[in-house]
Amino acid sequence: MRESVNLISGFTRVLYNLLTSSRSHQAALIIFSGMGLADFLFRFLVFPVYTEFLFSIGAKPVWSELDAGFAPIVWLVFFTIILGSLTIVITFAAQNVPKLIDLYMDHWTSLLFVWWSAACLVHSLTIKLFAEAGVNIVPSLIFNFHVLLAVSLIIGFPFILSILKSTKTSNVIENLLAGSYQSFNDLANKGATANISEKEHAKIQQKLFEELNQLMDLLVYVPYKEPKAHVVEGIGELLQHYVKLKHKIPESLFKINQRIEEDISFRTMKSLLVEVEKSKTFYEQKSFRLIGNAYNIFLESGEFDLSSLCADQLSQVGKTAIECNDQELIEVITVRMNTYFRFALKHAQHYNEPRNLYNLVFHYGQFLGHLTESHQVDRVKTCIGHFVFYGQQCFNSISSAPSLSFILDVIAFEIQKLLINVYKNKWDREIQKELLLKFLLFDNFQDVDRDFARNFFSQNHGIRLLHIGLALFYLEQKEDEFTNTIATDTMQDLKLFGESLFTKTMKTIFTRLEISGPKFWEDTDRGNLNIYYTPYQNQIKSFIKIQDELKLKTEKTIPA
Repeated sequence: MRESVNLISGFTRVLYNLLTSSRSHQAALIIFSGMGLADFLFRFLVFPVYTEFLFSIGAKPVWSELDAGFAPIVWLVFFTIILGSLTIVITFAAQNVPKLIDLYMDHWTSLLFVWWSAACLVHSLTIKLFAEAGVNIVPSLIFNFHVLLAVSLIIGFPFILSILKSTKTSNVIENLLAGSYQSFNDLANKGATANISEKEHAKIQQKLFEELNQLMDLLVYVPYKEPKAHVVEGIGELLQHYVKLKHKIPESLFKINQRIEEDISFRTMKSLLVEVEKSKTFYEQKSFRLIGNAYNIFLESGEFDLSSLCADQLSQVGKTAIECNDQELIEVITVRMNTYFRFALKHAQHYNEPRNLYNLVFHYGQFLGHLTESHQVDRVKTCIGHFVFYGQQCFNSISSAPSLSFILDVIAFEIQKLLINVYKNKWDREIQKELLLKFLLFDNFQDVDRDFARNFFSQNHGIRLLHIGLALFYLEQKEDEFTNTIATDTMQDLKLFGESLFTKTMKTIFTRLEISGPKFWEDTDRGNLNIYYTPYQNQIKSFIKIQDELKLKTEKTIPA
C-alpha cells in the first residue's frame, strides 16, 4: 500500500530543499538582489515621475498618511498561500509520482516565485522597521503597494495553476527527459576534447542517473499504460539522441567514477567496469538494465504491448548505433536482445504463452535487418547462430509448452526474410550457403529423440513450408545450387517418415503453399501477415520434379 498523504512531512521537505539547495540559494540571490536594485531605481527614477503623473490627473495623494503597519500581514498571508499551495499540490501529486518534491524544488520557476514571495515579505518588514525609525520610506512603500503587490496578485494564482498542471504525469516525464536532453546538448557543445573537472563529472553523471531512476520509478508507481509507454518511448528516443551526439561529448565523461560503481545497476558488474569504460557505454548499460527490469515486470503482468515496446525501442537504438557505426554499442544491444529472449523464453516455458516471444522475434528480426542493410556480415552470422540456439531451446520445451512450436516458425520466417534479402543484395555465395545451412537446422536439431521428431514434424509443417517457400524463391531466380540444397535436405524427411507418411506430408505442404494468401484471417500483434505465404507458387511443380529425382536416388540408399 502507498503511504498516506503527510502534509507536515511534505512541508518539511519543501522547506529543507529551499534552505539547502544550491540552486535555491542562487534563486534567492537573484530575487533579493533584483528587488533591492528595483527599489533603488524606483526611488530615484520612477517615483518622481509617478508622483507627477498622479498630480497631473487630479489626484492629490498624501504620502505621509500612508500606514505601513499592515503590509507585513498582507505579505505573510500571501507568502503562506503560495508556499502552502505549492506544498499541498506537490505532496498530493507525489503520492502517484515519486520524488516529485525533489524535482520541483530544483525547478527554476518554482524557486524564483517562492523566493519572490519571501522577498516581498522581507521588503515589507524592512519598510515597517525603517518607518518606526523615522526614515523616509514613502517611495519604497509605494513600490511595495503599487508595484510588488499588484504584480504578485496578477501572477500568484496562475503560478499555482501552472504548478498543478505541471504535476500531471506526462508533464513530469517530459520535464525529466528535457533535463537529460539539455545535459547532452550542453556536453556536445563543449566538444570531445573539452576537459570536465572531477566535481562537474560526478555532478553530471549523478543528474543523468537520477533522472533515469525517477523515470523508472514511474513505471512502478503509475498504474496506467499511457505514462508507462511514454517513459519507455522517451528513454528510447533519448538514447537515440545521445548516440548521435556521443562523438561530440567530452571523453572524460565516460570515465568510471565512484558514482557509477555505487549505482545499483553496476554493483553486480564491477568486474566489467573496465570494459564499460573502454566501450563508453555506461549510460546505455544503465538504461538497458532499467528497461530490462521493466520488460520482466511487463512479462509477469501480462502487458504484452508494453513488453513489445521495450523490444522495439531496443531495436530502434540498435538502428541508430548501426547508422553511427558504434560497434561497441551494437555488441551491447545484441547481448540485451539475447537477454530479452531468455526472459521471454522462460516466461513462455512457464505459462505456455508465446505472445511475448512472437513480438520479440519480430523486433530482433528488425535489428537483424538493419545489420544486414549495413553489410555487417560477422554480426549477422552471429545473430543467426543465436536464433538457431534459441530455436533449439524452444524445440526442447515443446513437450511442456506446446505453443512454442509456433515460435520455431516465426524464427525461421525471420531467417527466410534475411536470406532473400542477402541474395538480392548479392552477398558472397559462401556466406549465403553458410546461412542457408543454419536455416536448414531448424528441423534437424541436435540430440532429438527420433520418435518425438517424427511425430512432431509430421503434424507441424511450418518449418518445411518456410524451407520450401525459400526454395521456390530460388527457383524463380534460377538459382539451382541453393534450390538443390533445400530439396536434398527434405529427403531427410523421407528417411524419418517413410514413403507413405513423407508423400502425405509433402502433399499437405504443397497444398498449403498453393492456397495460402498474403494475409492471415485473424489479427495479431504484428498485423495479419501470413508468414507461410509465397508469391512463387508457379514454381511448385518444378520443385516437386527436383524432389522426385532426389527421391529416386534416396530410395536406393534406404534399406528395404
